[in-house]
Amino acid sequence: MSRGRRRNGTNTMQCFSNAERRIGKQRLEELQSGCRAGVYSPEILKAACKEFEFIEPLILLSIRQGKSFDRLQILWELGEMERPAVSRSGFYRFRRRFFANLDRELKERGA
Repeated sequence: MSRGRRRNGTNTMQCFSNAERRIGKQRLEELQSGCRAGVYSPEILKAACKEFEFIEPLILLSIRQGKSFDRLQILWELGEMERPAVSRSGFYRFRRRFFANLDRELKERGA
């Protein structure tokens, strides 16, 4: 049996891509550039992180500064920040969810 598959062939890993969350590549780039430029207010960003507050600072740092998980890993190895309670795949899953939530928040607020 392959990793992440049940005997009946269904996938056990619930990792959705941005396309499955209905965010196109162009829209994703718009959201990323808006976050880096500081276009969105802190309350909108906080609302986009409402499901995973425990990793919010790390997600926002990664998005605002364009840092990957590996770059952030260097910071906690140097003792500049605390190690997150998630794995690499978990980190990127929360990051994808952040953009889906941000897109939804902006559509709800009409921004």
